[in-house]
Amino acid sequence: MVIADYFKSIELQLSNSKLIADKTIDLKEFSSSEGMVTGRLLFLGGYSLNFMEYILIGKQRPKYRFNLSDSKGKLIFRYDNAPHHIEISTYPHHKHIGKQVKSSEQIGLAEVISEIEIMILTEPNSK
Repeated sequence: MVIADYFKSIELQLSNSKLIADKTIDLKEFSSSEGMVTGRLLFLGGYSLNFMEYILIGKQRPKYRFNLSDSKGKLIFRYDNAPHHIEISTYPHHKHIGKQVKSSEQIGLAEVISEIEIMILTEPNSK
């Protein structure tokens, strides 16, 4: 896989989602195996995902952050791999939920979008 293929897979997922109301996305290709995706996705229900993902194909993601907020701007969760002062078994990968910091494997945009879609579809008010 090359970075252009990764970008195409993200664009396809975004265009196929029935839960994304609006999107702003910037794809930067630095080489055939290196790139960055940044942007903001607005989901039904007013959820907003601000994100940055730096990708090296075939290697660990050097840097990422995915911040999901509700319609009032309250943080629901944040995934990132920034160094943290708390010992985490999956260092540096972790997830913030409220004031808690939890272990998390490395995660990418596609997985975060899927998690948000499941969250929206399983909410009591979504049925």
